[in-house]
Amino acid sequence: MWQPTYIALGDSLTAGRGDPDEHGRPIGWARRLSSLLAERTGVQYEFTNLAVDQATIVEVLAEQMPVLVGEHPDLVTISTGINDIRGAFNADEFASRIDGAFADAASTGALVATMTLPNIVSNSPLPKELLDVARTYMEQLNEAIRRSAHVYGALLIDAWYTDEAAEPAFWSADHMHPNAHGHQVIAQAFADLLCSSNMLSRAPGI
Repeated sequence: MWQPTYIALGDSLTAGRGDPDEHGRPIGWARRLSSLLAERTGVQYEFTNLAVDQATIVEVLAEQMPVLVGEHPDLVTISTGINDIRGAFNADEFASRIDGAFADAASTGALVATMTLPNIVSNSPLPKELLDVARTYMEQLNEAIRRSAHVYGALLIDAWYTDEAAEPAFWSADHMHPNAHGHQVIAQAFADLLCSSNMLSRAPGI
């Protein structure tokens, strides 16, 4: 029986930080999404999570993308950027690199979905001056994600504007990563987007 494949790329947000199972292993929204899609479509996805804690867009391109392009996935999600705003951040360089990531993902023929970064500054304990800088960088980063998603036809969740991400109940104790509830909210949003798009019906058996 044909089984669709789903490969997730990204950093700790996609790797599942803040959402441990009973053994302390990360679950995360990407794995939760795979389960939701199986429930809604009746088809079990072969799921691979290539996301790594602390990954930047450079590392996604250098270490995760070569694995992706060697496969023939049916679905790819890309979520990255938060580690790129630490230290010196160059908006033009990030835009060029995230554009390359979407180009490579689209070249596999997979359905590509992505999200902007949720607004971590809304509940951050950082000093105001640092929050202002982080907000500016995140807005620039998210705009680059929006542009590239549009150019390459990727489905987009604009998490920056979601009401849920503004609530303390969305976040784990570190104020940087969603908790189990937050990861489930993200997974649900992706599942709703993918299923309502009718693009999943392109795959045989669905």
